[in-house]
Amino acid sequence: MNVLIIGENKINNHVSEYFSQKGMDVFEIPDVYRLRSVTGEIGNFRVDTREDENTEDQHFCDIDFIILTEQPTAKPVEFAGLPAFPLYEDKDYAVSAETAVSEPIVFLLDYMCESPMSATISALSDAIGFAHKKRKVFYISIFVRTSGRGVEALYREAREAGITFVKYEDLQITSDLDKEEFSIAVSDGELDLVIKTKTIYADGGRDVGERFSHAVKKLNLTTDKHGYLTVDTFYLTPALTSRRGVFHLTRDLIAERLDEGLDFIYGAAINSTKGILPYEAPSHGIAVIDGKKCVFCYNCYRACNHAALEPDTAESRMKCLSAACEGCGTCAGLCPANAIALENITGWTDDNSGNLLVVSCENSGGATIEETNDITVLTMPCGGLLEIGRLAHELHKYKKIMVVVCPDDSCRHFDGNKRACTQVKRLKDMLETTGSLANNIKIIQVSQAMPHILQEELHDYC
Repeated sequence: MNVLIIGENKINNHVSEYFSQKGMDVFEIPDVYRLRSVTGEIGNFRVDTREDENTEDQHFCDIDFIILTEQPTAKPVEFAGLPAFPLYEDKDYAVSAETAVSEPIVFLLDYMCESPMSATISALSDAIGFAHKKRKVFYISIFVRTSGRGVEALYREAREAGITFVKYEDLQITSDLDKEEFSIAVSDGELDLVIKTKTIYADGGRDVGERFSHAVKKLNLTTDKHGYLTVDTFYLTPALTSRRGVFHLTRDLIAERLDEGLDFIYGAAINSTKGILPYEAPSHGIAVIDGKKCVFCYNCYRACNHAALEPDTAESRMKCLSAACEGCGTCAGLCPANAIALENITGWTDDNSGNLLVVSCENSGGATIEETNDITVLTMPCGGLLEIGRLAHELHKYKKIMVVVCPDDSCRHFDGNKRACTQVKRLKDMLETTGSLANNIKIIQVSQAMPHILQEELHDYC
């Protein structure tokens, strides 16, 4: 087996050594701008790169899986025209005796937006490094985070090193461009403090930077609205991306449990019947494309969040990469030619009728609902598969329909929940024009961790 590491990161050597010791061949592309294209599926990725005028292009074939180590890089925060220092860069703690006494250092979090756990770990570690060099250090944040591994020990070490913590409610920063100095007026609601310094390390917010965006685009990965990679059950397996066989070592993962993340990736790569598939086969099968119906419109290619559909230019039709397909049904739901179907999908039934039909995405809270004499439950791979016509047909069989999908930004299939909401809204709008049945269909967004809210919704709706 072989693995390709993409991105520039100081952990690359550690990652490479880890997989080399597992007997794998390891390749690296540190410069993400070399990426030309990434095609194929897990166990059979092909990565093409572009080189400079003095070097031939390279082709990495039959790559089993890919690890992205490139990280988002926000632009430095500016305060009235004077830039702060970025938080994540390596720092030199060595200072002269004069500046050690006279120049305070400020670490500022939660200013642009709520900072991630990785920012807390980075800031605390660097603050401790400066404090051990007898620098006066202020750690200013809105939130105190202790849920990460080893973070409480970092806080304790920071307090023992003499770092001043301010959990602020109000913050005003001005700058003197001539002196290149910041003036920070901060209050925790009880005490007011003014700090003058030339050194602020600040978390840069949600900007991901051009390098990271380029890598994500070439890898054909789905992102959230800020450009960050969205992942399935990130709190359990934070290395996952939308594309099977492509993993991302996030800052949070690197800061807290890098080796556990690598163990997960290694296990995902080998623990299967085929030796390379990281997950069980989709419970609803894979997409099957009827070449006679396919009009080669590329709609499914653009919509597939898992990079499972690719054009077959020789046949002028789309093809499905079976090892990449998650069986979510998004492509089948939007194909204008009805050329796509899911193998073994659990379909709508025509023999049930009753008071309430619950149509549930299998990853949402609806999966916890049990059928009763009054409630019929239909589980679907993803809410994005819903069709207006089918929902309208079911309204003639059931008194009411409740559609249950995942909350925003937590959809395993990346915005399938939002497409379901749009379909239900369109149907309700159509029904309102006729003056009937519009109140007989409802959609709610709940996770499996919200069973009480779901039961309350069911009770009220029934």
